[in-house]
Formats: sequence, structure tokens, C-alpha cells
Amino acid sequence: MPVISFFFLGVFLLILQTSLLAILPGWVGRPDAFFVLIVFVATRLKFVHGALLLLVLGLIMDIFSRIFLGVYPITYLLLFFLLHGISRRLAIHEPVHRIPMAIASYLFVNSLLYSFASYLAPENELIWNWKDILMQILLLAIITLPLFTFFEAFDEILTPKKAAQLFLRPKNKNTFRD
Repeated sequence: MPVISFFFLGVFLLILQTSLLAILPGWVGRPDAFFVLIVFVATRLKFVHGALLLLVLGLIMDIFSRIFLGVYPITYLLLFFLLHGISRRLAIHEPVHRIPMAIASYLFVNSLLYSFASYLAPENELIWNWKDILMQILLLAIITLPLFTFFEAFDEILTPKKAAQLFLRPKNKNTFRD
């Protein structure tokens, strides 16, 4: 159940990011809420569920970005394996660790995308623009904590025990009276 809901949330965030947030002026920047969802899924979902979800979301991102097919799924799966492995060994679920983890992940993904694009199309000159990357890192640092809180609340609502408690009436506290 949470995988399907996170899929639809990811598609919604991707459509929002590519349509409404794309018309913002350049000096404002373009917040990447979809990437924060990718990092959240990589650290919170189970191995198979998270890998399949990121594979499908990466394919959808390829369709929206119109670059070489398969670049985003490979990049997101590599990020998933890295973050999932780190989250099993280290305690990175604290709010203090979320911002540096999202920033390091963003730099990792962008360097992989830049490397893939330079290897696949060496005739095109690619420019690594630090001004735009630093602006994205600043926006990512601002939106990471509120979005992680939203995604955690969304995940908590979707877990079966919590969802059942929302719709069922509370049990009577008196154990002698039925």
C-alpha cells in the first residue's frame, strides 16, 4: 500500500516540478521536492519495494527529462543502494542528518548524471555550473526538513495499524464491561 501511494505522490511531485515550478524566475530557483522523495524512499522503504519504486520513478523521470533513456533509473538505483546500505549501518534517521544526507546525495546524483551525459554524448560540451548547483543545494537545505516531516506523516498514515486506528472507534477502557 505505501509503495503505490508513494508512486502517485512521486508522479504528482514530478508533474508539479516540471510544470508549475518550471515557470518560476531563475533567481528564485527551482525546489526539487521530487529528489527529496527519492532520498526518503531510499532510506525508509524496504529493499525490494524501494528499488522497484525508484526504478519506475526513474523511468518516468527519463520520459520527462528527454535525455538518454535509462540514465535516471541507473542513477536512482545506485543512490538507493548507497543510501540503503548506509542507513543499515549508520543511524541516519535523525533530523540532524537529513540535510547533509540530501545535499551529499544531490551532489552524487548530479556528478553521475554529468558523467553519464559526457560519456554518452562527448560531442556536446557540458558545463558544470556551480552557481546553479549551489542555489539548488541551498533550496534543498531549506525544503528537506519540512518535506521529510510531511513524508513521514504520509507514511505513518499509510501504515496498516495507524490507518486502522484512524477509522475504527477506540476500545472501551473498562475491561469488566463489554
